[in-house]
Amino acid sequence: MRSPRSDSSTPLLRELHWLPIVCRVDFKLFIFTHKAMHNDAPVYLCELVYPYQPTKTLRSANNNMLEVKRSRTKAGDCSFAVAAASLWNNLPTVTIGQKSNRFVSYT
Repeated sequence: MRSPRSDSSTPLLRELHWLPIVCRVDFKLFIFTHKAMHNDAPVYLCELVYPYQPTKTLRSANNNMLEVKRSRTKAGDCSFAVAAASLWNNLPTVTIGQKSNRFVSYT
């Protein structure tokens, strides 16, 4: 594990199976969102996640997507309710439909 300070940290992070900070934040958001959707999270998080219900009958109605709340500021975009829903909706449909939370892997 010893390496010179001048070496890149990326290979070491891969070897340790550590995620970069941005990916780690996204991973945690995915986990908390999945738990909130299945009522395994604290109540205050479950209350921030709303399933998307289209006004018309669509084939995409059963895709387990979330309603993204409107935000007027950048700080609002970073809130759990907005960030979790927008990240969750960008996941592939196959991943969203899984019952377990083992949907993210890092290689």
